[in-house]
Amino acid sequence: MTELVNLVIISGEKKTCRVRRGMPLLKALAEAGVKLELPCGGLGTCGGCRVLLEGEASPPAPEEVQFFSSQMLAQGWRLACKTSLLGDAEVYLPGRESRPDIRSGPVEKRRRTRAREEGPVGAAVDLGTTTLVLTLVDLESSRRLVTVAGLNPQTAVGADLITRVQHALSKEGRERLQEMLISGINILIEEAAAKGGVIPEQISMVTLAGNSVMHHLFLGLPVDSLSRTPFAPARKEPYLTEGAKTGLAVHPRAEVYLTPLLGGFVGGDAAAALFASGLAAWPGKGLLVDLGTNGEIILTGDGKVWAASTAAGPAFEGQGITWGMRAAPGAITGVKLARDGWYLETLGGVAPLGITGSGLIALVAAFLSLGLLTQEGRLKSPEEMLDLPEVLRERLRTGENGQEVLVDRESGVTINQKDIRLLQLAKGAVRAAVDSLLDEAGVVPEELDTLMLAGAFGSGLDPSALLRIGLLPQVPVARIKFIGNAALEGAVQALWPEARRELESLAGKVRHIPLGNREDYQEKFVASLLFPAENSGDLL
Repeated sequence: MTELVNLVIISGEKKTCRVRRGMPLLKALAEAGVKLELPCGGLGTCGGCRVLLEGEASPPAPEEVQFFSSQMLAQGWRLACKTSLLGDAEVYLPGRESRPDIRSGPVEKRRRTRAREEGPVGAAVDLGTTTLVLTLVDLESSRRLVTVAGLNPQTAVGADLITRVQHALSKEGRERLQEMLISGINILIEEAAAKGGVIPEQISMVTLAGNSVMHHLFLGLPVDSLSRTPFAPARKEPYLTEGAKTGLAVHPRAEVYLTPLLGGFVGGDAAAALFASGLAAWPGKGLLVDLGTNGEIILTGDGKVWAASTAAGPAFEGQGITWGMRAAPGAITGVKLARDGWYLETLGGVAPLGITGSGLIALVAAFLSLGLLTQEGRLKSPEEMLDLPEVLRERLRTGENGQEVLVDRESGVTINQKDIRLLQLAKGAVRAAVDSLLDEAGVVPEELDTLMLAGAFGSGLDPSALLRIGLLPQVPVARIKFIGNAALEGAVQALWPEARRELESLAGKVRHIPLGNREDYQEKFVASLLFPAENSGDLL
């Protein structure tokens, strides 16, 4: 007879269920209606299924020993994909979104009721390399019903675009990535429909905005031309089809529209962001920086528009960082320095559980202001910081993976040397692209009247932190403006034909600059890896 054990799941609310002894924890959670994001596909390398467990379980697997420090393992941190239940246990899902079974009766009833009461619905999708975001819109009232987000399932194949392009060179690989992407979008459609009180078949209009690779993979287009110089997309023009031909869980005759690409890896998301930002109509010179795994930079001035892209990596979205996480309650988003240490800012104002991309930038800027980091990005040892107050100096320590800073004592959240290097690579790529684009147009930073930041960051990040780490050129803080997910906003506006025509007209005016053709780009990139020597934007 199969022995059953009690599993208590804590994720916003407490839920108790009975599962088989010896069952993998990941499977037990799935049967309980909790689905965790697994960028690594269950290999135990991404930490997407990181949980706190108290109770009887299998010994830590080699992957867990490698991923967690001995202190974290002692605290009960486990990877659900590598843990089996041996007895009663309680598991806490820190900052992870559980996805309820949307097929439950009460939800279906609400959806059917809403469907009878409301008219046509549109869906706007930001096809991010790391994150997919979807907004449902009432097309009659223009009212936004709900916005949901989730990890792009393709991250299980590769975190960066180049890896996915290589995988998609074969027909089988391309079809697999297309299926993963459409499946990920459909999950968001179902989730948004449940939360918005509609049925997926009510969606009669879909707009999608993504970089060139995401665009091609959605349509199943060959990516060969994006795998070699001059990295030209097979198709740049806007694309219009119907739901039945895409595999999307929408009305079969729904209009499905993909925004036009700008060139190279600068895709429809950049076109949508440019349109939504209004930067092209700016009277002076302006810069738009869309921070994501694929960083996109657009410069406008004197009636001209230039665009470029760069591979920044997933650090800006909290991925690849030891304690990284996407925006969720408990995610560290900022820091305030004080004489007795620092105070962390978290989403929801709850205890820290991990670090977002904006939190990483804020913390590194703080470390620079305190002198904990060298210009080259090396974390200093306690012996090098004898003048630092003891309350701060004791946070410097040597961990199992080298030098690290204890960010929060209670949770044990740290930032180590590897995390610093990942941020340096990301900010170096973006800064080199910005400088190259300015040089191409003959513009100096002092001439920029506005600098708009879109993508991964919210308005809560202090712009001086971006200047302090050298991600942006030195401009007055007052000229820096956060505009949120501009690509998604542009996709929302493109649900209406008139806006589409304006967006397409604007895209046709953009001049794409391939950074790989510039002899000085690599030199700029190496120089941009350094942190500024001057303490610009002191956070104290």
